[in-house]
This record gives sequence, structure tokens and C-alpha cells, in this order.
Amino acid sequence: MQVERWKGGEKGVDLVAPFYTHLDKEGRPCGILVNRGWMPWDLRGYRHDRLANMAKVSGVLYRGDAKTKYSKTNVPVKNQYTATYPEEMALMAALPNESEAGSIMLKAVDFDTEAPTALPDVESPKDLQTYSIAPERHAAYATLWSYATYLGVSPTRPCGFISESFQAKS
Repeated sequence: MQVERWKGGEKGVDLVAPFYTHLDKEGRPCGILVNRGWMPWDLRGYRHDRLANMAKVSGVLYRGDAKTKYSKTNVPVKNQYTATYPEEMALMAALPNESEAGSIMLKAVDFDTEAPTALPDVESPKDLQTYSIAPERHAAYATLWSYATYLGVSPTRPCGFISESFQAKS
């Protein structure tokens, strides 16, 4: 499965695949979902692992992307994913252990900093500690809104001189 993502201003996809770990009582392969990393959009169909029959994956467990009121919905029937929701992906991967595989997934992390993985682009531990809004930028926003509030500017209320100039005179 491929989840559309932007990284550093470039469009690409996160590669999510089932990682089979064991067989259930009926002999069906069970596993968890693994976010294997990001590929540029023009290379999204490239498979470098076709000849490999075994893989080692290191990473961290996570619950997928957060659902907010601004999140776009996935369309699994059309294979269109804009967010990583393990409960939907486990269902589409037809994993027999859907309840376990749909609650948590593995995000691949490249712990070898001297020889990082080329493609797919896997995050390092340092990347996981980097926030989209740096603390300095957050402090600048807080200062801006503090001064704006002091001056009486509010995003929900227009400035006094603007509202007075448009009042109808009787």
C-alpha cells in the first residue's frame, strides 16, 4: 500500500507492507503492518526487494496518523491513501489477525547513521525528534499574538476604526 506524502517539498509515498511474523492455529500467515519509508513519486513503482525472501526491520511501534477534523479520508477500494490508519490497512491486507494488526504498526527507523538506507528513505532517530514547528518559530508566533492582543487586534473581531467607518448613519 502506498500513502501519499510530501517530504521536503517533494511529492512521494510512504510504503506500507505486511510483515508476516507467525502462523495462526489454522496455518494462515499473521503479521503486523510496517511503514518501510518514503519514496519519491516518480519511483513509487520501483521494487528493489523482489529477489529478497527475508528482511530485517528495525523501528518503533506507533498507532498510525492522528485523525483530526482536517484529515482527508482514505478510499481503500480505489487504493487511494492520504493517511496511515492501521485499522483500515489491516483490513485491506486481509490479515487474519486484523484486531491486533489494526491497532499498532511498526515505523522503520534507520539506526545505522554511518551507512543510511538510500531508498526507501527511512527516518533516523534524529528525524523522529525534529518537530515541524521549531521551538524558536513557536516562540515568535506566541510573541506576535501577545503584542497583537495588547494592541486590541483579534482574529474574530475587526479593529474598532474599521467597524465604526462602515456603520450606517440615520
